[in-house]
Parts: sequence; structure tokens; C-alpha cells
Amino acid sequence: MSIEITSLSQLSPDKVQSMVATLSQLMAERHPEVELTRGVFHDLVLYFDGLLNAAIQENIDRVQQSNSLLKITENPSLADPAIVDQVLSNFNLTRDNGTPATGTVTIIFNGDVRTEIQQGVRFTAEDNNLVFVPTNSFVALPTTTTEALTEANQRKMIPVGDGTFAATINVVATQVGAAGNLKRGTTLTPDSVLNNTAAAYAAADFINGKNPATNEEYLARLSTGLAAKTIGSRASYVAAVMAQPAFSNTKHLSILGCGDAEQQRDQHSLFPVSGGGKVDIYAQTNNYSQEKDHLLEATYVGPYTDDANTSGNCEERRLAGNTPTGTIWQVTISRDLAPGFYEVTQIIDPAVVQPVNYSVLEDNRGVDFSDLDFVPDVLYLYESAYTRYQTAVIRFVNTDIQPGAALVAGQTKKWYRVTTTGMPLIGEMQDYFTGRETRPRATDILVKAPVPCFTKIAFEVRKAPADAAPDIAAIQRSVSDAVASIGFAGQLHASVISTAAHKYLNSRQAVGGIDMFGRIRRPDGTTTFVRDNTIVKLPNDVARLVTGRTTVFLTRPQDVSVSVVSAGWAT
Repeated sequence: MSIEITSLSQLSPDKVQSMVATLSQLMAERHPEVELTRGVFHDLVLYFDGLLNAAIQENIDRVQQSNSLLKITENPSLADPAIVDQVLSNFNLTRDNGTPATGTVTIIFNGDVRTEIQQGVRFTAEDNNLVFVPTNSFVALPTTTTEALTEANQRKMIPVGDGTFAATINVVATQVGAAGNLKRGTTLTPDSVLNNTAAAYAAADFINGKNPATNEEYLARLSTGLAAKTIGSRASYVAAVMAQPAFSNTKHLSILGCGDAEQQRDQHSLFPVSGGGKVDIYAQTNNYSQEKDHLLEATYVGPYTDDANTSGNCEERRLAGNTPTGTIWQVTISRDLAPGFYEVTQIIDPAVVQPVNYSVLEDNRGVDFSDLDFVPDVLYLYESAYTRYQTAVIRFVNTDIQPGAALVAGQTKKWYRVTTTGMPLIGEMQDYFTGRETRPRATDILVKAPVPCFTKIAFEVRKAPADAAPDIAAIQRSVSDAVASIGFAGQLHASVISTAAHKYLNSRQAVGGIDMFGRIRRPDGTTTFVRDNTIVKLPNDVARLVTGRTTVFLTRPQDVSVSVVSAGWAT
């Protein structure tokens, strides 16, 4: 809303008539001899004077709705953005004008030769026609390159397995806004023919794309503006994080320290009491978990059979009547490859035209503290889960390759595309808090991705038969955003879902029954489920670090199932 009336047509007719009536009353009291109910004086003098006074009063009202923190808080939607910016600048806050989406793009090359990708290339996404450009000019070096990569813009090609080669580059959207947050796998088309390139696609879910802040979102940051950007209270921890440009899009933080039941690291002593000095930061850095592709070299482990008798070697199982139905392979996910990731969602052979998703057989987590300036106090593996120090060894079954003489356990290698899902920026946030210049001298800070409750939501939209179907994609995005706004609340209400959906429905459309189903992956690797159609409540399992202060609901737009039915309305 503009702070100043720029056209008299913007005025409410009721306000104009009210002002004319007020002026008529004042004139009648001062000059009772003048005819005010009709005629030239009424139509030309009183009416236009009332019109101009109504405009002046409207301008005064608009300023009053925006020029104090009290008025802005009472009704943020009516406050003028320019004046709100001036008021909140007194509290050390500046409006978030939005950010462009960023991400990694995998380029497929036809040959194993040095190839340059210039910064001026423009890639168009097939999903929304938005344009992305490389953050730098990149150089893809052939697999035969033996020297170490010395420049940040250098990439070494990886053989895909079908005669092509791949490398990833970083790109950024040319427009600000959440629309640039592409899904992993989205095809991107360059604006010109690139030498030696065959295709390009999003290697991970794009993140960081954010729309300019509304007044409501701006006001929500008031406490962080007032708090000191230092390590201290919970509010100051949040302020310290939000003050860093790299983390400014963080959704929610849960700061757990001495006295919190979920803080168990400060009890690593002879006596099981809280000794303080330990802080765990659970950081929800994105609306939902980010999927990311990795081209990894796997090692052949041995044959696999899904029969009941799985003991012994391949020959022993054959004699026992068990025939191998595939082969077992193993990849390692280092601490720097996907810091704090939740799980592996997909493993495929990129050389296969129509690949299938190979099932994970084992997911063994570990921890790597080697070559670190500072090592946090972590005693048990579940305490390091979803942190930047977490590692994993993943074993999976390739049902397309059967055992044979050409496969040698521990020696045969093969490239696979492995997809992980997790919160972005966990590694960067941990590095920030453990940096020598930032780390508090008396506090051990450990940053964790929240315990995930992967939540699927399903409901009907009931409409009149003659009505057009609502915008399903918009409803899915709205519901996903609404779930992300919950944060560390411990429960998800169906009313949150229905409110988000109703924005896109008319008076003869309504939301039917809502089913909410959540899968919680605990830090120890076990799984539990929650489900309800009214309120989904998270368990209070302190021993396993699963509570409302450690766990968040994560719902992608594609996790929202909306069925449109023509029912319930009279015709």
C-alpha cells in the first residue's frame, strides 16, 4: 500500500460521504441560512471540499498506521513498507529484500577433454523458464589429469559409465525469489551450443531463493535485532546466526544447553549431572530437506541373495539351493561430502538408459574428527548424528549385475549416482561456531540438523461441479511453507493445513478430511511413525533425542497430495 493517495479513485466512497456529511453539519451550525441539501453550493463546494479532506485524512491515517512499533505490530499488513523500514532501523534491523536461488548443475560431456564453461552462459530451467548463470567461468579437466586442482573454478571430470563424463558447476538465478528453488534433476538448457556438452541438470535441490520480506516477517525478526550478536542467551545465538549473510535464510533454531533434558553431552563425567559448557544448536536452514546427487565410486563386496539362507559364500548358497539375485556394493560418504545428511534416497547406475533405484542394504554411521583444530565432546555415535562430523558406509544391492569371475571383492570398482537428503549449510554453520575467532572459550558448540519427521499430507478439495479446479501446485507450495513455519513446536495441527489451502479456494470449495503421516528417523538410525487427522504430536523421547525441541516436520510440495472431487454442493 502506498503511503500517499495518488488518485482520488483510491478513496472509499463511504469515507468521502462521511466527510461531506461532517462538513455539512459544521456549515449548518455556523451558517444556518445557507441551503446545504442541494444546489450549486452542495454539489460544487461541499462535495469537492469533502473529497479533498477525505484524501488528506486518508494520508494521515496511513502515516499513523505505520509510524510506531505499536501500530505496526497491531496490523502489519496496513503499514507502509517505507515507514516500517525507518521505524525498525531504530532497532538495528534492515529489511530482507530477498535472495536469488543458488545450486549446483551437473554438466554431461561427450568426451574426456578439457572444456570451459564461460560465466556468460545462460541456462533456462524447464520447470519455470527462469534463467541461471554460472557464478564463475569453470574449467572441466579430463580424467587423465594428474595434478591437484589449484583453482576454485577447476573441476575434474568423472566417467559416467556410458562413454560420457560429468562435472558440476555452481549457478545463481538472475531473479530474486523463491521461484528459483528448483528440484533436483530439473533439466537446464543453455542459450547457446556449448562445446563438448551433451546435457545439464540440477544436481541438487536449489536453495536460498527467498522473496522480499513482508511486514509480518520483518517484525518477526525484532527480537534478533534487539539482541546482541554474540554467544550468550538463546536470542543472542539466533541473532549471531541471522547476522551472517550465508545463514540469513535460516528458518528456525533450537538452542539447548545446561538444564535442558535433551542436552546430554554435558553429562560425560563420572557423575551423571549436567556440568554445563555444552550447547547443541538444532538448525532448520531450509523449508524441507535438500536432495543432492553425488557421483561416487563403489567397491564390489560380494554376491547377494534374498533367500532365507544367506550364510556362507556364493558356492555354498548355490549348493543349498539359494541362487544369487544380485551383487552387493559399498560407497563411503565422508564428513565433507554431505555434512549432516539424513539418509540416502536413491542409488542408480547412470550408465543405464532406464535405471532403477537400488535398495540400501546397510547404513552404517561413523564419525570423523581427524585433522581438526577443535574437537567437540562427543561420546556416543547418536550424539554425532546429523552433524558435520558424521560419516557413513552405505551398502546396496545392484540387481542388474550378477556375480561373475570379472568381479573381485574389494577390488572391482564402479561409478554410481548416490542421492542424499539433508539440511544444507550444517557444515558451514559448525565451522563458523568452531572457528578460532568465533568460538567461545568456555563453550563447546555442536550444530545439528533437526531430527527429521518426514511428513506426508493428503486431503480432498470438494468443489461445486461447475467450478474449475483450484491451483493444485499453488496449494502444495502453500501447505509446504505453512508446515515449515511451525519450527520446533512439537505438534502439527490440521487447521494449519486447511488455512494454507483455503487461500486458493472460492466460497463453493472446501477442504475435506486431512490425513497427516510422519516418519521420524531417530539419531540412532531407528524409525518411528506418527499419524493423525487433527493433531500430530511428536514423541517426548529424551533418551533418543527425539522431542519437540529437537525435531521438525519436513514436507516438500510433492509430499502434499490433493484430490479434487465434485461433491457436497447443491446444483
